[in-house]
Amino acid sequence: YILSYKPRNKLPVEEYLKMQGRFAHMFKPGNEWMIEEVQKEVDRNWEELLKLAEM
Repeated sequence: YILSYKPRNKLPVEEYLKMQGRFAHMFKPGNEWMIEEVQKEVDRNWEELLKLAEM
């Protein structure tokens, strides 16, 4: 794998989700865990991609 772009600052997924009306349900009280889970998954995937690019 070769990364053609590596961002300087990783933005939280919350910023992207807020712009998308289809994710409005995630911002209702009691659903904060959904955003946390999405962030964890994105972080996990990013770390795995970085490892694959190092090989």
